[in-house]
Amino acid sequence: MKSLPKIIRKDNGFFFMVNDMPFLLLAAETHNSASTSDEYMLNVWEKLDELNGNTVLVPVPWELIEPQEDYFDFSLVEKVVNDAREHNIKLVLLWFGSWKNGVSTYVPSWIKTDLVRFPRTENEYGIKSRTLSMFGSDILRVELNSFKKLIEYIKEIDEERQTVLAVQIENEVGILDAARDFSIQATKDFEKDVPAELLEHIKKTDNDFFAQAIVRALDTFDRSWLGVFGEHADEVFMCWNYARYINKLAAYAKESYALPMFTNVWLKESDQEEPGFYPCGGPIPDMIDVWKGGAPCLDLVAPDIYTFEFDKFASFYTKNNNPLFIAETRRDKWAVANLYTAIGKYNTLCYSPFGAESIGEDKSFITQILHTNAADTNVSSEMIKEYLSQSYKLFGNMMPIILECYGTDQMIGFSQDANCMSKQIKLGEYQFSIEFYHRIDDGNEFIPGAGIIIKRDSGELVFIGYGYRAYPKTMRSGKQLDFLSLEKGFFNEKANWVKHMDLNGDEQRIQMEEKVTVLKVLFYEF
Repeated sequence: MKSLPKIIRKDNGFFFMVNDMPFLLLAAETHNSASTSDEYMLNVWEKLDELNGNTVLVPVPWELIEPQEDYFDFSLVEKVVNDAREHNIKLVLLWFGSWKNGVSTYVPSWIKTDLVRFPRTENEYGIKSRTLSMFGSDILRVELNSFKKLIEYIKEIDEERQTVLAVQIENEVGILDAARDFSIQATKDFEKDVPAELLEHIKKTDNDFFAQAIVRALDTFDRSWLGVFGEHADEVFMCWNYARYINKLAAYAKESYALPMFTNVWLKESDQEEPGFYPCGGPIPDMIDVWKGGAPCLDLVAPDIYTFEFDKFASFYTKNNNPLFIAETRRDKWAVANLYTAIGKYNTLCYSPFGAESIGEDKSFITQILHTNAADTNVSSEMIKEYLSQSYKLFGNMMPIILECYGTDQMIGFSQDANCMSKQIKLGEYQFSIEFYHRIDDGNEFIPGAGIIIKRDSGELVFIGYGYRAYPKTMRSGKQLDFLSLEKGFFNEKANWVKHMDLNGDEQRIQMEEKVTVLKVLFYEF
C-alpha cells in the first residue's frame, strides 16, 4: 500500500510528501462554481494545461453532495477526480460546508430553511444573519456525518491512485458585521469561564498579549472571557469555538482517511480593521496561537494573500510551526513576482492564484472585479499567464533541485517592490547587488522583476528569473571574484541541465532577460 500524502518536518524545513517524495504544489484555484458544470470545467482543464501547473484547488459544495439529509450524491467528486487524472493533475478539494467567507450560503436547502435545528448568528441588536451559529445548533452533528462520508468516498475511489492530496475544511470562517455571535445560547457560553485547555495552551506561547492575559487571570482569579481577554474577548471566544469545531471535523474524518487537512484565512490587512469587517473568528495573525491550541488536528493554516504586503504575511505564516501554504492569491502582475519570493525565501508548499480559468483573460467579467489591480490595464492578462506558465514549467522541471534547498541556507528568493530599483541579497559567502530594469508603476507594461539564486553542493550557482541584473562580490576579506564559467540554458523534465550557450568576454555578466531565464555560474576567487 502506498503511503498517504502527508506533510513532514525535516531539519528546518517542511515538505509535502506524495508517494514518499517531496512535492511542490504549483497550483491554481478555480472559481467557486466551476465544478458544478462539466461543460464549464472543459475550459478549466484546458487553461490548467496551458499554465503548466501540477495541481488544482476545486470546491466541493455541501448543498450538491447532500441534497436531502443522509442522501448523498458524489457524482461531482467522481467527475472531478476522473478528469484530473486524465489531465495528469493533482487535486486539493475545498469543503464548502457550514461557512464560506463568513456566511453559510453553501449548506443544503434543508439546513437553510430549518431555523430551529440550525439557528443563525445574531449581532448585538438581535438582528439575524445568513451565518449559521455553532451554539444551540445541530449543525456540528450533521456536518460531521457529511464530511466524513465525503472523506470515506475519496478513500474508496482514490486511495490507490492518490489524485486528491489534501482537503481544506470550510473557507475563510468567521462572522461578518459583528464582533461575535450574540444569540442567546452563544451569550450563555460567553458568560462561562474560559476553558482551562485554552489557558494552559496560551501559557506556553511567546505572545505578549496572551502572557498579559494570563497574568490578569492569575491576579484577579477572574476566568471569564472578558476578565481574561478584555477588549479582545469577543474575538478570542469566536476563534476558540471555530477552531474546536473544525478540529472535530478533521479528527473525525482522519479516522477514516488521514489526508492532510487545513483551513484558510481571510486576513486582517490593517490595524484599523475592526472584527466583523473581516470574518471575526478566523486564524488571523493576532489569533493564530488560539487556533493552534484549538485545532491541533489541522496540518496547517493557509493565508489567502491578496494584500500588497506579501512579505509581511508570508513571513508570519511560516512561524508558529506552520508551513506556508498559499491556497489563494492574486492573479495580476504581482502574482508572478510573489511566486519567486514564496518559493525561494519562504519555502511554500503550495502557490495558488485564484481563478484558474481567468488567468490569461482580459475581458472576463469576473476577472475585472476580483483580485486584480484595476490600474494595471496596460499589463495584459495574457502576459501574466505567459510569465506564470514559463515559471511553473521551470519550477516543475527543477522541483528536485529546489526542494533540496528547503529548510537550508542554499537558496534565496526575491522580487521587486513597488518603485524599488535595487536590493542587496546574501547567499553563503556571496553578496549580490540586484538591480531591476524597470520602475513598476501604473504607467508601464512591465511585470515586477523576480528571481531565485541557488547554491549547489558543487559550488555552482544557479540564477533563475527575469528583469534583473546581479552584481556579485565575495564577503571574504581581501578576495575578489571572477567568472570561471557562465552558461545559459535550461533544466529538462528530468532536472538535468541543458546548456544553450557559453558566455564570455563582454557578455560574461549575470543579466536576466525580460522573459524567464536560467544561468549557471561558477566563480573563482583571487
